[in-house]
Amino acid sequence: MNSLQIGLIAIGAFVVALLFVWHWWQTRRVARRAQKQGPGATRAPDRHRVEEPPLVDHAPASGSGHARVAVPQRAEPTLDPGIAQAWEPRVTLEPDETVAPVVPPASEPAAQFAPPVTEPATLDDPDTGGPGVVAHEPAAVPRPRLQSEWPFDERLHVHASVVNLSGGPFDAAPFVAAAGRATAWVRLFRQSPWDMFDPSHVGSVQQLALALPLASRAGPIEASDIDAWRFGLTELATAQGAEVQFFGFRDGPARAVELDSFLAAVDIIPAAYLVKKDGGQWPGTKLRGTLEANGFRLQSDGRFAYHEVESDAVIFHAVDGFERPFTPERLRTENIAALRCVLEPVRLTQPLVRFDVFRQSLRALSKLLGADLKTSEGAPLDEAEFAAMRDEVKTAMDALAGAGIEPGSDTARSLFG
Repeated sequence: MNSLQIGLIAIGAFVVALLFVWHWWQTRRVARRAQKQGPGATRAPDRHRVEEPPLVDHAPASGSGHARVAVPQRAEPTLDPGIAQAWEPRVTLEPDETVAPVVPPASEPAAQFAPPVTEPATLDDPDTGGPGVVAHEPAAVPRPRLQSEWPFDERLHVHASVVNLSGGPFDAAPFVAAAGRATAWVRLFRQSPWDMFDPSHVGSVQQLALALPLASRAGPIEASDIDAWRFGLTELATAQGAEVQFFGFRDGPARAVELDSFLAAVDIIPAAYLVKKDGGQWPGTKLRGTLEANGFRLQSDGRFAYHEVESDAVIFHAVDGFERPFTPERLRTENIAALRCVLEPVRLTQPLVRFDVFRQSLRALSKLLGADLKTSEGAPLDEAEFAAMRDEVKTAMDALAGAGIEPGSDTARSLFG
């Protein structure tokens, strides 16, 4: 072999190595971006929350002066029974894909796991999607037995299960961080019950379950979000020597659209305005004092939260009629022309009981502030209007509970977050 041949071989080896390094760097960059952003990071603004237009035409800068009350031409949202009753959730029982690195067999196999028979999947398969990288190869290592009883509602999520191929405990924290807004559950022993993940569990987890909601008030989860979520977990599992199994991904986007339509139909948000009877304004200091003396507390997000006396639970919120956040400085120096109170039944247990608290509190507050109660259309909010609101809330909450989602539950608060 002459020097020319040796030189050509060396150049070829260098080019191959360079391509390998470039591909590895690109893969890691995409994975890091997916882990940092998480699914839903670039979603459109909340489109299910009912945003009422302000009843006041213009906001006074400060001091005295009256704001003119307007009547916005807008109808309250109504529940479409057809949509609410049409949703029939589907459940995926078998994993769509199993991803595991190829490792030598352990000297003592992990006996607590039974190896299911799986076929190798590639990420460019129509059911998995991706750039043509082998997701896993048949390996002579025990496959973890699938856990069939999950601690969350499978109909409402796409989810993943992560275990250590060695059969021992592992650090779940990197997976939880990479999973974004997914809910994380852990099993600390082979047959132990599921617990919500806690930082104290680091290094002692036998099995990790990650559940990503299919929809929220921001809309249905997108296929691109699902792919990014799965890709990040796949890369991490490969690096950590773990196996990850994915469930419900193939039909996830379609199920997300169906669920989103249902959630939008039942997300009824009653609202009421308080406007000073003489058309004037309240000094901010007086308004704050009255609210805080009657169960309200100013939150960091600029809203007053009404706390129930018995449980201290937040029942509803009071916000500025102009949608401007309340701050201590603003309340000290400005006058307030209108107050808007909103109730979110889907996020409350016993929603009808809490609606009655909402109605009674508004009646009492209107007397204390010398205010008229108005609908979002500017009409008087009388008992007949309250009764119609309550009926609508009952219809929506019955539909939600009928679908197996209890108002105020952790599941409901996640979906309507």
